[in-house]
Order: sequence, then structure tokens, then C-alpha cells
Amino acid sequence: MKLSKLLPVFRKSSNQQPRKERSPQPNPPLVVVQPAPLEPPPESVEMLDSIIKFLRRHLICDDYQYTILALWIAHTWCARHFPATPYLHIRSAASESAKTLCLDLLAALCNSPWTATGAHPRSIMDNLLTSDRRVLPGQPLDSPPPQTILLDDCHHTFTRSERQPLLALLNSGARARINYLDGRTRYSVFGPKAFAGNAPLPRSLASRCIPVVLFRKKPSDVIAGFNPDAAASSARLARSLASWAAANSGALAKVAHQTPARLPEGITARQQDCAEPLLHIADRIGGNWPERARAALIATLKMTDASVSLELLADIRAIFYINEDPSYLSSRDLMTALMSLDQRPWSAWSSRSGRRIGNLLHPFGITSRPLHKGSGPSFKGFLRETFLDSWTRYLAPIPSDWPETRAAMKKAAQLPTRQD
Repeated sequence: MKLSKLLPVFRKSSNQQPRKERSPQPNPPLVVVQPAPLEPPPESVEMLDSIIKFLRRHLICDDYQYTILALWIAHTWCARHFPATPYLHIRSAASESAKTLCLDLLAALCNSPWTATGAHPRSIMDNLLTSDRRVLPGQPLDSPPPQTILLDDCHHTFTRSERQPLLALLNSGARARINYLDGRTRYSVFGPKAFAGNAPLPRSLASRCIPVVLFRKKPSDVIAGFNPDAAASSARLARSLASWAAANSGALAKVAHQTPARLPEGITARQQDCAEPLLHIADRIGGNWPERARAALIATLKMTDASVSLELLADIRAIFYINEDPSYLSSRDLMTALMSLDQRPWSAWSSRSGRRIGNLLHPFGITSRPLHKGSGPSFKGFLRETFLDSWTRYLAPIPSDWPETRAAMKKAAQLPTRQD
């Protein structure tokens, strides 16, 4: 009997049955609402802290992700001043982690949002390639209505062959001076965009995104529901953001084309495009926000694909279980067990692939640490207790037949079975 009997089955997408085409939801017509008279500008630090407090009532994620979301929301109100705009990739290690709710919250707080769910690529393009975004030769672009694009269920949008023109369109919108060419007509779709779905984004689009990983709530977590039609608190925050942007846009425009001080080291050119607007905004806000923004960006831009991380998380739980749940496993023993699993990405790893484990477990906040056994030398390993929270959130409960399966495996290997 093999360890694979304890492991969940992760099938490749090529082996899955074809998904039945579902009709995309029709896009609502774009309505530009005349803004209400602006209120006096709010105190900047208090406003951003209020946004984070609002997000915490509805979403579960790491603290630095709240920081990214709050700065990005503020950015949508002054994005036109910057040469580049960061996109967001809202994802999770498993479904039912409030990705759609996150887009609802962004729609309530961002400047002039436009949303679409599972839409066909051509439908999105028809809604974006409008006359007010047309670039005429030799003439400056008349500023179109500011618009924040929010696309949900992108795993439906980016699975068809027609996706390539849409990708070219969306990629062009990350920089102010890049236009999309449709026939002989040029369009500017520059502006903030956020994408949510149950599959990785195409690589070219993902490279223009800041990842935001949401957590599935545990049974013990208390999370408030959100009704966009009866959310007075979000309406007040949106009015505060509009007033803040009107009062600070001039100052932001003066520094928008400059490199912020203390830019995080080791980031790519596209990551720098994503980071610079948020850093300028954090520096303008003041208080502890400049430090918070830099720490959040360093943590966020190192994140990896959460779907592979989930597969690794499940395999590690099975390895702990078959070893009768020791308090720790050394990195060497864990790597040996992972490499023994057929049909898994890590079956082709080597004994020197420990850093790969660390990168995949990073979204869950799990890291190895130096351990000691008696008076012997220290070694690297993983404590079982550091996995418990993530196992509870993202993995199904241990099947009832696992104890019998474990005993049979021990007997077949002629290993002693511990008496509980």
C-alpha cells in the first residue's frame, strides 16, 4: 500500500472533462454619475486606517495585504497623474475565500468602478473601446471618465482562443503612454484594474499585477456580510477619498514621474511600475504609512502561485500523518518523502530543493526554523503546529478510514504501530 492512497487527487487540467460553456453575464451599461460636492479633505492617516478597519470586517488576509488594498483604493482616485498603474490579482489557495466579495468592496470604495463577471473577451473590449478613449493623431487625449475595471471569474474570460486581443488591450492599459491599436484606431485604456478568479492569470498580465491572497474563513472567524445597497460606511469613505484626492492631486502630480525614496531592492521593472504609485501615495499620507507600504510591497511581490502551494500543503499533511503526527519533521526527511510521491511536481526535485518548499509555503506564513535534538547539532525543520491553521482553513477533514490505512501501511512496511 502506498502513501499516495492518503493523498488528494490533483488532476491536470488537460485530463479534466471539458467544462460546459456558460453564457457570460451581460455587462451593465456604463453610467457616469455626476460627483456630489466635495467635503473638506480628511486627515490622511485616519482615512487610510478607516479603510483598513472597514476591510477587516469583511475579508481575511495577512496584515500587509490590507495595506496594499487600502493604498490601491486611494490610488484609483488619482491614477491619472502617474505614468503607470498597478493591477491587482485577487486570488486564494482554495475557492470560497471571498474573492467576489473583495471586488464588491473595491467597487464600493474605488473611483468610478466598472465590473464584469465571467464576461466574453469581445464583450469586455466592446465596453472599453469607446469613442472617449480614442487617441487622435497629433492631439492630446481628452480625459475619459475615470474608470476602475474590476473583472471577476477570469478563469472563464481567459480560457478561449479569443483572449489574445483582450490580453493585448489590458496589458496596454498599465502604462499611460501605451495605446491599443484596433485597425487604424488607437485607444487609451490606461487605469487601475483588478482581476479575480480560480485559475492563474496569463503570465503577461500577472506580471503587471500585485497579488492579493485571501484566506478562507475558519468556523471560528466572525466576518460581517456586505450589502452594497445599504453600506453607509463605504459611501462615507468614498466621499472622503474623493476629497482627499482633490486636495492632494497637485502634490502627487509633481512627484509622480520621480523614483520614490527607498525603493525596495531586487524588484523587476514591472514590479517597480506597480510599486511606485503606491509608495508616492504612502509618502504623501505620512505617519507610519511609508514604512508600512515598503514592508507590504516587499512581502507581497515575493508571493507565488497559491494553487501549487495548496497541493504541497495537502501532501505535507499526509506525510505528517503517516509518521503518526510528530511534533516536527526535518527538512531533509520532508524532502525525501515529497520526492517519493509519483505524479507530483516535487517528484523531480533534488535534495537541494529546500528553497522551493519555502517559496510555496510562504503564502500560508509557514517557514522552516533551526531545531535541536538533545545535545546534537542544529538542523532545519518544520514544526507541525505551524501547519495546523492552514490545514484547517484549506483542506478537507481527515477521512475516517485514514487510521486503518495508516496501520495497514505500517504493517506492510514491518514498522511498529504506536498504541494510542
